[in-house]
Amino acid sequence: MKKTRLIALIAALSLIITGCGANTPIGVTATSTTASVTTAADTEITATTSTTPTTTTAATTTATIATTATTTTTAATTTAATTPATEPAETEESPVASTTTESTTVLTSGTTTAPRAEIEPDEAEFESLPLMQQYEQYLPELQQTIKTAEETKDMPAVHITTKDRLRVRTKEYVDSVIDVFNCDESFRLTAEGGVKVRGNSTAEGSEKPYRIKFTEKQNMLGLHDGMEFKSWVLLRSQWNLIPDFMGFSLAETIFEGRYYSSDCTYVNLYMNGRCLGLYLLCEQNQATKGRVDVYEPSKDENSTDIGYFVELDNYANEDEDPFFTLDYDETEFTDFAGTTQVFSVDDYSIKSDINNDAQRDFIAKYIDGVFRIMYEAVENGKLLMFDKNYDIVSAEGVYSTPKEAVAAVMDLDSVVNTMILQELVHNYDVGAGSFFMAVDFSKDSDYEKLTFLAPWDFNWAYSEETHGRYYAGAFQRPVHDMYDRTNAWLTVIMKADWFRDMLKEKWARLTDSGVLTQTLKEVLATAQTLESDLGNESWRIDSAKDIVSFVRGRINWLDTQWGEG
Repeated sequence: MKKTRLIALIAALSLIITGCGANTPIGVTATSTTASVTTAADTEITATTSTTPTTTTAATTTATIATTATTTTTAATTTAATTPATEPAETEESPVASTTTESTTVLTSGTTTAPRAEIEPDEAEFESLPLMQQYEQYLPELQQTIKTAEETKDMPAVHITTKDRLRVRTKEYVDSVIDVFNCDESFRLTAEGGVKVRGNSTAEGSEKPYRIKFTEKQNMLGLHDGMEFKSWVLLRSQWNLIPDFMGFSLAETIFEGRYYSSDCTYVNLYMNGRCLGLYLLCEQNQATKGRVDVYEPSKDENSTDIGYFVELDNYANEDEDPFFTLDYDETEFTDFAGTTQVFSVDDYSIKSDINNDAQRDFIAKYIDGVFRIMYEAVENGKLLMFDKNYDIVSAEGVYSTPKEAVAAVMDLDSVVNTMILQELVHNYDVGAGSFFMAVDFSKDSDYEKLTFLAPWDFNWAYSEETHGRYYAGAFQRPVHDMYDRTNAWLTVIMKADWFRDMLKEKWARLTDSGVLTQTLKEVLATAQTLESDLGNESWRIDSAKDIVSFVRGRINWLDTQWGEG
């Protein structure tokens, strides 16, 4: 029996609150990083959670100890997972070097009382216990949290029990046990892993987003057709409710299953007994089978014929991921709307595994070359291509049109989809960060051309006018920090007549079928189901209505640009 499944059985059967609501997930249906060991200087004990559980009664802790067979035994053997010394690269590797042994017993409900030892007042003694022994002592308190959630909340719940009750407040993993409950019984889960703060600007606020990395692959609440992954993300939703949910929902509709985008659902998040509010549970944008499935090399593999998952990233940091910089030859360009500017310099982080500078230099040269092929085709009608060494050479006599030259190196359908999505939501970040692309040079590649996919981070979207302006396909006005957030790729290709024809064709399919307006209705309906869980924050439903109204206005205006009218 897998360790995590056994742990789940231990927790589930030991709880008196064994019933689980009929709640089902509501959502889109469907590098090299080094981290230091978490120290007391980086974390602190949660002030709101005592290290001693509340006194329990037999009514809440009654259990018998039984083996998985029919005989009775007297002990369960569980040891701890150790704290990770380093954080692996953006892969499905474990965040903790677990030394937990498979238990030979399970706890099950019964009529015989098996008293559970209470936490000793000595805090140091409690902190010396392995993670799972701490978790077992916390179960009576966790039972009460589960009971309260099931009585007061409609959405599924995720509870994080951290080692030593540490607060998760840095980008270093804290060993944890993750419980999922208040859901369909088949989705309930108890498993070990690590939890850390994620994100950039959002990580600076008091309401943190989190990343979960399980020790073993798990599915959460049936997302992504039930596929199991180690990494999952919790995005704070209560303050702004639906920006990411709307973005992911539109992506699913527009991408039509051809390109990866995150699945998601709302959950109530608890940590060490404290309710943190409503969060959006979604997938980690990462290179792994089932998500962005590019070939990643083994540690001793030095070939450049591998897969690359790359982010246009205004937070590029060599301590987190290898990156490279493109200056687009400091090109002055007049966009589709008539504005003339020089493209800003951009950094690109490599989110998949690479082993050496040669691989980094290769993907930098390739992406720069693809941009040049696109630019020359659109702006000057010049046909270029790669030779066998990926140097740029003339494509005269090989391709007959600029579209053919660009289509040889870019997945144009993915570009069309991305343009429609980003124009619908008006995402200021489209040219700054969280803009992902993939290409794979391995034998069984899914991405033979540069492909835009994995949309992410819609917190800077849904603002300004709904009519009269392009946002993704034109130069952006500097905003807030005066940083030019223009996306050079979308701005250049938008100028091509043949690309706008492709936009119009895809737009007609979307609007004629009614799927965009249906998506808006479903998003609003989902937001309204959150009202009771929001409690005194239910007024935030109005912000959801505003976002739906904004996208509806964008649909109406884009229909004047790309529709028959």
